Amino acid sequence: MIPTRAVELQPVSSQDAPRIYEIYRASPRHFERIGIEIPELADVEREVESILADPNRRAYLVQHGGETVGYLDFKHNYPEDKQATVTLILIAEPRRGHGFGRAAIEDLEALLRHDTRRLYAAVYGHNPGAAAFWKKLGYRYLKDGGPTLSWYYKRLS
Repeated sequence: MIPTRAVELQPVSSQDAPRIYEIYRASPRHFERIGIEIPELADVEREVESILADPNRRAYLVQHGGETVGYLDFKHNYPEDKQATVTLILIAEPRRGHGFGRAAIEDLEALLRHDTRRLYAAVYGHNPGAAAFWKKLGYRYLKDGGPTLSWYYKRLS
């Protein structure tokens, strides 16, 4: 299902840690699946500082109708120049199944298409739902990166 209105990708700022933290708290199954506790607010604040200090790392709040429904984190020029890797697309559990994740990734692809040849997606933990999500968007399985990590990719240009 596609959302009735498109999502907006809002670049993360230094004040957004509480909003990201709420998305994390609304997504307990994600953290169970990858085998870690939901990060505390102080951990999220440090993560936002790290993102803002890294010239190749980008993060966006996924907005719909003025509400933060998700979070998107990726590295530009990784693993190589003119490539990017999505390390996390997380839609709050109560908001899943409405097309917000699809819309966010399609918007990201449009943003990156002019200077990125290939977009990778890292899937952590045993997560058949995430694998199916990437495949539906046209991504191909690339390889396993270990017992709890799989890689997918899509050519953008």
